[in-house]
Amino acid sequence: MTLYYSMKQMFRSPLKSILFFLLAGVSAFLLALGGGLWKMNREMLKEFENIFTTVGTVEQKREKAETVKRWDAGKGEYEYYTYKKYGEWIHNDVLDFAGAGYILEAEQRPYFGALTDEKVRGKADMELLVAEVAPLETGVADSSFPVRVEKVLAGEIKEGDIIYICDHFGDETGNYEPSRFEEGKRYVMGLHSISSVHGPRVEHIAPEEHVPEYQPSNSVASRQYTLDGEKVYDAVEEAEEYGEFDVVTEGFYETERGKRWLEEAKSQEYQFHTVPVEPVGGTKLLLPFYRKEAQISKGRDITEEEYKEGRPVCLIPENLALLFRKEVGDSVTLPLYYADYLPRSSYDGGYQTSLLNAEGKIYPVFHEQDYEIVGIYKTTAALGNGDHALAINEVVIPWNALPENVWKDNIVGAYPMLGSTTSFQIPNGDIERFMSAWEKEGVKGLEIRFYDNGYTQLKAGIESRKLMAWIFLTSGCVLTVMILIFFSNLFITGQQERIAVERILGRTKRQCVLSILFGLVLLAAAGALAGSAAGFLATDRAVQATEGTTEFDRTFSNTIIDPGKEEEEDLKAAGQYSGWEMAFVAGCTVLLAAAVISGVFMRQVLRKEPLQILGRLEE
Repeated sequence: MTLYYSMKQMFRSPLKSILFFLLAGVSAFLLALGGGLWKMNREMLKEFENIFTTVGTVEQKREKAETVKRWDAGKGEYEYYTYKKYGEWIHNDVLDFAGAGYILEAEQRPYFGALTDEKVRGKADMELLVAEVAPLETGVADSSFPVRVEKVLAGEIKEGDIIYICDHFGDETGNYEPSRFEEGKRYVMGLHSISSVHGPRVEHIAPEEHVPEYQPSNSVASRQYTLDGEKVYDAVEEAEEYGEFDVVTEGFYETERGKRWLEEAKSQEYQFHTVPVEPVGGTKLLLPFYRKEAQISKGRDITEEEYKEGRPVCLIPENLALLFRKEVGDSVTLPLYYADYLPRSSYDGGYQTSLLNAEGKIYPVFHEQDYEIVGIYKTTAALGNGDHALAINEVVIPWNALPENVWKDNIVGAYPMLGSTTSFQIPNGDIERFMSAWEKEGVKGLEIRFYDNGYTQLKAGIESRKLMAWIFLTSGCVLTVMILIFFSNLFITGQQERIAVERILGRTKRQCVLSILFGLVLLAAAGALAGSAAGFLATDRAVQATEGTTEFDRTFSNTIIDPGKEEEEDLKAAGQYSGWEMAFVAGCTVLLAAAVISGVFMRQVLRKEPLQILGRLEE
């Protein structure tokens, strides 16, 4: 009966009771919504930390444009080319600065050439040839000039074949002095197929026959570089003159230049058995893997521990696995014999100009090791454009798997830092801090570009929602306390004469507490339940809205960030969240606060003597 009369007493003031119910619900709603948003943001940010990676690339800017002209014998005219030139090369040591905060440090990576038993590139007729030829007439090779192949040093053309050579292009200074050949002499040269025949000596050949024309090369100079990008002195190169070919006489191959031609011929075959190998500190430093344009199709990726410890493991492409007849778990031997700081895409664009060191010998193997194949990857059709693309047959190994700079005496190409060769990883959301520290270094001429798949924008959105969550939580707490104080005072202090009468009539303090507080707490519980449920539903709607705008957030970015494309499933997985826990906590918080605050008011009333209360009322 006590509980019945408690509720009956509450509803004697229906407007006050309804208002209390509604305000208690609003308080619980704000608490549930604020708590739900806070928990959602916290879990999403934690999940995004696992999904996203922030990678930076470094590229030296070209400083000035220059126009050059070059003679094209096929067109019979000069062609003009404009390109931008680099200034003084900037060493990658400048990227080692205080406050960088790297997860994976910035390194300018070369790619290595590794010899294999299998022929991995080249056509049946071979693009690179070294041969002795005899001119069919005396003249200059300003158009297709006929020569007979007398001896093949490298390549698959046949002795006795008639081929056509031409000094097709002049040098970049604009000079054009085609080479002169004399009938009755034999010349040794490298031959590179560049176009179809042209000119008065081949008028009998129909264009549709597509007879190849070869650009002759007379150089057997070395193109060796130091780690600082400086050219290693080569006396043979110093003595060479442009367009002067070597005449083969008795004992020629015992001379310094003759021995070099034999090495050059041998090196041509090497190029068809060479695969590119790239050392890296983490797979995601290679943008095709970062953008998921290259993905592991069998096995797994190289782990962070394997990268850090430099274990002999590798990733190979599907086509190379088929060619080598290898599977995940097998090992492949990689004898590395040269290093090139040009973009790895240059491997696909052509062959090495020279594989001879300054001593005139083919570069020896500088490191050989068996690598376990832990993963086989495939690439999408989107690859093949730009310097960031992976090379055909590219093998990926840990940077630490090799002794430091063990390739320093085998460098065939030097180049400034490029986005495809120089990259690093920093913590997510650290771009602004990194750039602030970098700007203090005062280094000019480098462009740093970041890729974070839109993490910066997602984090900014989460931070905005986090502020909103704190506003809701603070508002809910303040509103809860104020409402409970007001209505506790209204319902308890305002009924102290009733409490005094009940106590005089023999009711215990406990019975009085139940009589007064039961209705109040029950209304608070009903309001908290309704408000918490509404807060839960509102939070669920907020999650759905977040998932709906994820694509926008991760697609657009500011000027220093170049976002990629993260898998939609990963982002949705991060957004999956149920806020019932926070709704439950919000409801319990309101109910507990109602019990505590009303209990304090009730205690204050019960401490007073009933006659004292009634006496004050009579006064």
